[in-house]
Amino acid sequence: MSTAQRFAWLDGLSTVAMCLAALWLMPAHQVGTWGVAARIGIVTAVCIVAFYYNDLYNFEAPHDLGQLFSRLCRALGVSALVLAVTYLMFPGMIVGNNLASYALLLTLLAVLALRLVVYALAKHAPFTERVLILGGGQFAGELAQQIETRPDLALRVVGFLSPASGPMAAPRLGDYGDVGDVVRRLRPDRIVVAMPDRRGNLPVSDLLSCRFRGIAIEEGTHVFERLTGRLAVESLSPSALVFGDGFRVSRLQRFLRRLMSVSVALAALIVAAPAMAAIAIAIKLESRGPVFFIQDRVGLGGRRFRLIKFRTMREAGRAGDSTWGRDNASRVTSLGVVLRRYRLDELPQCLNILKGDMSLVGPRPEMASNVAAFSAVIPFYDFRHEVCPGLTGWAQIKAGYAMSTEEVTHKLCYDLYYIKHLSVLFDLQILVDTVKFVLMGKRPG
Repeated sequence: MSTAQRFAWLDGLSTVAMCLAALWLMPAHQVGTWGVAARIGIVTAVCIVAFYYNDLYNFEAPHDLGQLFSRLCRALGVSALVLAVTYLMFPGMIVGNNLASYALLLTLLAVLALRLVVYALAKHAPFTERVLILGGGQFAGELAQQIETRPDLALRVVGFLSPASGPMAAPRLGDYGDVGDVVRRLRPDRIVVAMPDRRGNLPVSDLLSCRFRGIAIEEGTHVFERLTGRLAVESLSPSALVFGDGFRVSRLQRFLRRLMSVSVALAALIVAAPAMAAIAIAIKLESRGPVFFIQDRVGLGGRRFRLIKFRTMREAGRAGDSTWGRDNASRVTSLGVVLRRYRLDELPQCLNILKGDMSLVGPRPEMASNVAAFSAVIPFYDFRHEVCPGLTGWAQIKAGYAMSTEEVTHKLCYDLYYIKHLSVLFDLQILVDTVKFVLMGKRPG
């Protein structure tokens, strides 16, 4: 169970408890036991969904007291509005004496208090694990930053072991060969190996001895992947991809993903047909040019295809030929701003899905003119073409647009994580997250 799921269960139990407390404080009109349970279940479900859409389960976002209180208030305000509309439409679902209002107020206090207690305990003994990191470069520093800044992780870095001559992250406790002495003095619960070069440097005997004594030994790239939801491309080796876990998809999974993509794309085209016709007319009325923007993209197996979008920019020269000239904001039309904000410009890509050029979920297809340039400088870039590109994807909801080689590399880390863990359930999670971004007015890349 992930950290987010554990917190969702904790919040759900807290909400149920506060509903029962409100019921005890303000007894409702006589309703059967199952009737009360169903109404409390509705309140709880609405609250959990509102918490999710207000980033209370996104632990990469700040979770200090001010941010936490603001998100909670916003989430419970949305919950109150949704419940009010629900009760207006279905009066029989109300538990008398305004139970929901009291329950939401108590939930605010309970969830806020519980979160602060959990966050405080997670970084203090005996509830936290002490972590020793072998390595002192950039990768080891990024790992330590993730551990120290994430409030949900019951982990604390006690120090680093690295060569004195190499790049170091404080506090440095010694060299790789000092692991035995450092372990005896500090008694870490976990050792994470994040060494930039292990040949001749890995203290195998000392690490085996630590493992026999019950200390967990973990590969740094695996820890990084678990904490961030992305692969560390800079620290990956070809053998790790070839012999490691993941990167396997059964025929059944492929069939189910294709069935889901076609079904959703077909339903979307049917339901959205009137809106798409109205958008097409509005595009023609607002500016000169075609309704659709068609561009060569690279898909499965490196095959080129013609991607279709609604045009959102005024026509100009061939700005799209340069690597970063694809998104000249000064040419975006007023209608284009709205279409992009809510991803309505992407609707015609349902045709690409039906043709088999794309899937509903997958790495976003890159412009054909850029692929060769990226493949030449970014390790494992071509590996993203081993799966069908998608209308939305893990990299889009986690990293957004990329406007530099560094940002493209960052997005590739998420694409490779998606390919490694590809499944129908993961696709469903990404679709739910995409709806969240669209409803919040954000635009994935």
